[in-house]
Parts: sequence; C-alpha cells; structure tokens
Amino acid sequence: METLQGNEAVQQFMELLEENGRQGQAADLSALMWYMDGMMRQYETVLQELQDVRQQLAQEQRPTVKEAMQDAVEKLENKVQQGRTALTGLWERIAGCAARAVEGFKEAGVSALDQAVSALGVKRALEALQENLSGAVKDAKNSIEKVERMGHELRSVGGHLKNAGRAMTGRETQAVDGGQEGRFQSVVLAPMRTVKKMLSSMNNATLAAIGGVENLEQTAETVREVRAERKAERKPSVRKDLEEKIGQTAAPAASAPDKDRRPHEAVL
Repeated sequence: METLQGNEAVQQFMELLEENGRQGQAADLSALMWYMDGMMRQYETVLQELQDVRQQLAQEQRPTVKEAMQDAVEKLENKVQQGRTALTGLWERIAGCAARAVEGFKEAGVSALDQAVSALGVKRALEALQENLSGAVKDAKNSIEKVERMGHELRSVGGHLKNAGRAMTGRETQAVDGGQEGRFQSVVLAPMRTVKKMLSSMNNATLAAIGGVENLEQTAETVREVRAERKAERKPSVRKDLEEKIGQTAAPAASAPDKDRRPHEAVL
C-alpha cells in the first residue's frame, strides 16, 4: 500500500497548511502520518510472526497441545487483522479528506483546510485501535502463559515417569521442577514473545498518537470557532449599513411634494 506521506493529495494538503499559517497543524499531521505508516509495517510483521507459530504447530504431534495453541493463535490473528483493517480505513479517510480539502481550498480558501482537519475524527478512531491493541496484548500474554504451563506440566510428567523407573530399579529419585523449556516451547514461545513485545510497543505508540491528535483537533476547532465568531460579528454591521442606506434613500422621497396634489388656496 502507498504510504500516507507519499500520497499526492496529502502532500498538497500539508503544503497548503504550512503556506496558510497552519504550521502547527501541519507538524501534528506529519507526526500522525509517520505513526500510521510505521504501524502498518508493524502489523505486517506481527502477522508474519504468527504465521511462523502456525508452521511450528503444524509439526506438533500431540493433538491436545496442538489444538489448544492453534485456537489461541487464531484468536490473536483475528484481533490483529481487525486492527489492521481499522488502520487501513483511517488511512483512506485521511487521504479522502486531504483530497477534498485541496479542491475546497480553490473555492473556500483556508476555511476548507480547517474544516478538513476538524472532520478527520482521528482521535476516536485511534482510541478504538488502542483498545483493540490492548486486547491483543492481553491475548498474547495469556497464550504465552498457556504454553509455559503446558510445557512445565509435560516436563513434570516426564520427570515423574523417570523417577518411577528409578524407584523400580532401586536408584535414587530426583526432584521434579519442570526443568528447562523443551524444543516445542522454545520454537513457539520465541515468536509469541516477539509478537507480545511488538503489540505492546504499538499500543504505547497509539497512546502517544492520541495525545498528538488531541492537540491537532483542538487547534483546528479553535481556529474554526474564531472564524465563525468573526463572521458573526461582521453580519450586524453589514445589516446596520444596509438599514442606514435604506433610510437615506427613503428620507428624500418622504419630503418630496406630491406633484398631483395642488395647494388648498388654488382651489376655487
């Protein structure tokens, strides 16, 4: 997908903001573009890591372990896909608003720029995205803990069986603590831990982006309100000038004599 920063309409929109005294909004919007382009790449990496987990699970011979982890990975993949779809929708909305603002600027001037920024509705979309990411982090954490527990239990069972064999042959038994992670746990947990780390980073980045767009939208709304107030202040003066002109035009007409009407003295 084309990046937002590389989108022609977005570039033109940013240039118009900078050229018309909206440098702060342009800077906030630029930071948002950088965040979104980075997030899109991270979503792709997370999905690739989950695909690696699927490949490792395909080699697992124990049905109970395999099915439990496949369900967990599928749930996490669905949540990540939802987040990526939401981010794509926001990308398209911003690109569309930018294109309309560039066209609107030709007729309405800077007011079209302010209206476009106010209409983005980025904060609400980012809050929904952050909620999705927070849930994905929780799911990844639960999946990792499940693999850790399953691995510990399997190793403990193996340890108990070995102790039973030692006892039968008269050898000393050993303490069973679950031991080190086995190959299965290692190859599955490594990408899962990477996924959790990336999702946590994405969640933190989204929280920071929400703070940035708050400033962007508040600035745009303030500018819009100021323009509306100034427009409202000009309306009464225009109306007053019009009333005065009407009054000046009507005054001579009211004082002018009626040509069709003769003085009483002329009537015999």
